[in-house]
Amino acid sequence: MHRIRINAIVPLLLVAGTAAAQDMDPTVEVSRIYQGKMIEVSKPMIEMQIPDSVTHFDLDFDYSVFDSPYKGTYEFNPYVQSMKPQPDAWTGRRLFVRAGAGYPLHPVFDLVWSPALKGKFRMSAYATHRSYIGRYRYISPVSDGSVCLDATGSGNGPGSGWKGYDLMTKAGIDGRVDWNGGGFSFDVGYYGLATRDTLVTREYNALDARVRIHSDESRDRYFLYDVALAYRYGSDNPDYRSAPVRTDLYGHEFSMNSAFGPVFSREQRLTIGLGADVVSYGSAFIARSGKVSVTPKYSLDKGRWSLGLGVRFSAMFNAGNTGTFPAQNTKRGQYVYPDITAGYELIRGYMELYAEAGGGDSLGRYSGMLERFHFITPQYTAGYGGPLLENTVERVRVSAGLRGNIASRFSYDLSAGYRNFASVPLYAVVSPAEQLPATGFFTTLAYAGMQMFYASLDYGWKSADFSFDGNFTYCAPDIFKGSVSPVGEGAFMSFFAPAEFSGYARAMYNWHRRIYVGADCDFSSARRSGLCRIAGYADLGLYVEVRTAGVLSFWLRGGNMLNMTVQRAPMYAESGINFTMGICLNL
Repeated sequence: MHRIRINAIVPLLLVAGTAAAQDMDPTVEVSRIYQGKMIEVSKPMIEMQIPDSVTHFDLDFDYSVFDSPYKGTYEFNPYVQSMKPQPDAWTGRRLFVRAGAGYPLHPVFDLVWSPALKGKFRMSAYATHRSYIGRYRYISPVSDGSVCLDATGSGNGPGSGWKGYDLMTKAGIDGRVDWNGGGFSFDVGYYGLATRDTLVTREYNALDARVRIHSDESRDRYFLYDVALAYRYGSDNPDYRSAPVRTDLYGHEFSMNSAFGPVFSREQRLTIGLGADVVSYGSAFIARSGKVSVTPKYSLDKGRWSLGLGVRFSAMFNAGNTGTFPAQNTKRGQYVYPDITAGYELIRGYMELYAEAGGGDSLGRYSGMLERFHFITPQYTAGYGGPLLENTVERVRVSAGLRGNIASRFSYDLSAGYRNFASVPLYAVVSPAEQLPATGFFTTLAYAGMQMFYASLDYGWKSADFSFDGNFTYCAPDIFKGSVSPVGEGAFMSFFAPAEFSGYARAMYNWHRRIYVGADCDFSSARRSGLCRIAGYADLGLYVEVRTAGVLSFWLRGGNMLNMTVQRAPMYAESGINFTMGICLNL
């Protein structure tokens, strides 16, 4: 079974993670799971607030309607020092179905089936669908002393917007088997994405396969091994209504992450991490790129102290780029990055002071680009003369913070730090070149160097009847590349800096575990570029669920109750206030 979530827009089925087990009330229960992890030293402060297949429907709400201890089979983090043995696989409920729809149309469907099997093997079949189908708000540059992107119409009526859709479907089978000393897991599935806007209609289909084999962490002394392999074959065929032919693209994406080494005791271990990533694309452009990395690390967790001393060696290569498009994945890293963590418990079990120094690089992938921004297309590359895919290179990252809990109910994590990127994907707007049939600006992902100082506070409270959590982030970014750059005859491009202030707050109250009422608000201050500005927003949501005495529950979700223009991606905002209602079946 998988964790099913109700979030700021609609419920989302999460289909990833490792198998774990715990006791669970066999009734359908909405509970709040605070997601802060004490082992997480740093968080990516500049992850874009964008509609993608993973986060678009999971940006604001995180309440579990069906908190299954089985979380899927694919999760890999070989450098966690506090690994714990996993209990026996869960043998509870075997079928979960959720379905719903609303206005504007947000179809929702989730299905998880886990048959009762003898022995140690466990498996699940899953499917999930999320969509938005309807009118998008009309957004255009408006001059009022400054140029901004904001709604200039209600989105209803001729010339005041466009109809489109954003559809995502996932389905597959995963399984797990454990033995004395280790375990094996797999996940094989389908991922589909379909979008439509004023210029392009897209159909992206992919086959995913993942396997993992790892040692058992229950012993004091053993040899640690943990190997995870992932492969995706994807095919994209965007249809440009302004072009006479389609621009098809297909690609292979492979990754390997592993860790090996002796565990001397529960306090000390010495590991070496090996990683490899390879991508190969054809048709629209020909590109073959890769990355290899080696990370030796010594870890110590003794008394009040925890320490990790490591160094990451990484090399990226490009085996060739051909075609009319610019060369892809050309940015190189610096080969050596620190991987150091340190923590000291000021009050054991309740308060920890920590620090971290790191950095690294990652390979630009076509599937990752689509997850960041569903509506981007290879044709847009011609609009600004840069690569469609580029590597991310973080030269250095340093941070320090204080985290802990009060009475095991209130959790907090206050951190501050500095990050420096040689290359990072950012939203950018481009004034149209003559060859692009746009009537105004268009949005793309482009790459720039950037440094930033940031501070962030995560907090959460959980009790039997009431829970809340949230985040508040401040950042001061400095984009190295010019704020406005010419990219062709009559065309200019400008990067959007991350919002200065952003975050969310959410709360849930339950009455005798029968009626659940919740509220959340995702917010962001204005984001600016040299060409235009995105207004800030506050996306307020309300939620109610009623559980019957049997196996059914009914829920209703209202989103964007303030009717603001919520542009997580520049120039893309859904129509406004929305409602989604549905039913859950739990057998």
